[in-house]
Amino acid sequence: MYSDVDVVKSRINIIDLVGEYVRLTKAGSRYKACCPFHQEKTPSFIVNEDRQTYHCFGCGQGGDIFSFVMEMENMGFREALELLADKAGVELQKNPSRAAGGDVKKKMYDALEKAAAFYEKQLHDGHGRDKALPYLRERGIPDAQIKNFRLGFVPEGWDHLATFLQAHGVQIKTAIAAGLLIQKEGDGGTTQRTRTYDRFRNRIMFPIRDALGRVIGFTARILPGDDTPAGKYINTPETLLYRKSTVLYGIDVAKQAIKKQDCVVIVEGNMDVIALHGIGIEHAIAVSGTAMTEQHIAAILRYTKNIVLFFDADDAGMAAARKSAMACLHDDLHVRMVMLTEGKDAADLAQNDAEQLRTHIADAQHAIEVFTQLAAQTHDLTDPHGKRMAIDDVAAIVAQVAHDIEREEWVQKCSVQLDVDEELFRAAVHSERPGAPPPKPIAPVARTQKPVGELSQIQRIFRSIILMMIAYPHVWEHVYKNRNRYGPLVQQPNIAELLREGPDIGFSVGDYVQKDERRAALYTAALRMQQNYEAQREDGGSPIKDTETYIAVAMEQLQQRKLDQLLEQVQKAEVAGDVRVKRQLLRQITDLTQQNDLPHITE
Repeated sequence: MYSDVDVVKSRINIIDLVGEYVRLTKAGSRYKACCPFHQEKTPSFIVNEDRQTYHCFGCGQGGDIFSFVMEMENMGFREALELLADKAGVELQKNPSRAAGGDVKKKMYDALEKAAAFYEKQLHDGHGRDKALPYLRERGIPDAQIKNFRLGFVPEGWDHLATFLQAHGVQIKTAIAAGLLIQKEGDGGTTQRTRTYDRFRNRIMFPIRDALGRVIGFTARILPGDDTPAGKYINTPETLLYRKSTVLYGIDVAKQAIKKQDCVVIVEGNMDVIALHGIGIEHAIAVSGTAMTEQHIAAILRYTKNIVLFFDADDAGMAAARKSAMACLHDDLHVRMVMLTEGKDAADLAQNDAEQLRTHIADAQHAIEVFTQLAAQTHDLTDPHGKRMAIDDVAAIVAQVAHDIEREEWVQKCSVQLDVDEELFRAAVHSERPGAPPPKPIAPVARTQKPVGELSQIQRIFRSIILMMIAYPHVWEHVYKNRNRYGPLVQQPNIAELLREGPDIGFSVGDYVQKDERRAALYTAALRMQQNYEAQREDGGSPIKDTETYIAVAMEQLQQRKLDQLLEQVQKAEVAGDVRVKRQLLRQITDLTQQNDLPHITE
């Protein structure tokens, strides 16, 4: 029986997949392009259609369709498998622990996608054409960006969307779960349309999409002149798909630009994002009017460690910027800030002075410098209490800097700017880091301790054996058949685990990887090793013979390690005067040194 991995790989041609991201040029029997993983002018990225693999001779990246999507989209193996399965029209074998939740999510995605299409239609061909669309254009939003971000409109009324969804096969309970409809109080789970009503009415609709472009929710904005008490903006409530603390608006259209620029611009609102993209600043995203969370930062770290915060200059915006900067510094990101006069935002500048906006972003200062300047302006540094308040404000931020050396540099710099004794400021910073451990003393290396280099060497050998077994199923089969000859080698945890996988023959790397998401990293590493291995050998090499060499060296080192341990125990027995134990140990040493059965494998 074929695994999901095998079926998906058989349905997707790597040339078609890679061609969706880069422009490929035919070069003999292969295809080439400039590498999407690093900057280069001369193409060194090669795609082999026969082997369905890719390799870059510039940066060393290589693999198959799964590793390519994992790298390009910064996702795990399971996510890549699901994405490619959907692209290939393959229905994955259901895991009982995931089946129920997966079916519910799939229905919710479908409902949200249909809702987005309905709203788009209403903006361009329905009630929004005469008032919502002109307003967006007046705000300087180009038609191309209106379509790029799939903006829409929902007319006044209580059941426009409900009627549309029912007509297109969406169950009411699914629409309620997705946050599209509201069920009236007192209704006991009925699916009758008359007992529900549309959540959004008479508003411009901003679809919120995840990194893969799937709609997970909406932000709805009132039109100018609407005095509804519900608020200027309302969002989809928390659902199985939509979590405000994880949402990065625009990430699906910005992610490639973020990777290319190695920087992301974080703004407050959806309109700001769209406006910036409209003037070519395509690495902008938004956190939907809230401070950045750990989940936001984890998602951004997939693409870059460089952040420019561009929040509004009002009290709420500055509070969110401060909290966001501290969270980013804590996770060792490089954070800069754009400071504007109060009353201006990114969307306004994009419409009125795009060049000035670009200059502001390019000249953004480090967040600590910005908040140090603000502290000096806000508090009276000539007053003891004012200086204390300024020091406390800045010390709390500096304390979040993750790297010790960088934090020490900021201590020195900020103490000068705030005109305070360096030691006093350092103490203030330390007081904000109560959980920081003191420096650990460096312990001397005992004479009997093996050098670190030897241990790391044998670990590298183990890893090479594992990668060869994953990359080449016939190597795995050969090692498996001869496993009884390898003694302590096959007892090593990772190798033993690998040899327990599959039947006596026909090992499936797809099955191996799917059983544990953490194995995806080994899978990717094996593919890269295979690319490098074959690229260095014109004849393709001899994987079994080379693995034989690794095994021989590994067993020799394991034997030597065991010998060292026995000799150390002999010394302890001598000190203790235990003659009986000493004799037993010497007998073991004799047996060990007489062994001459290191593996010799022939193809």
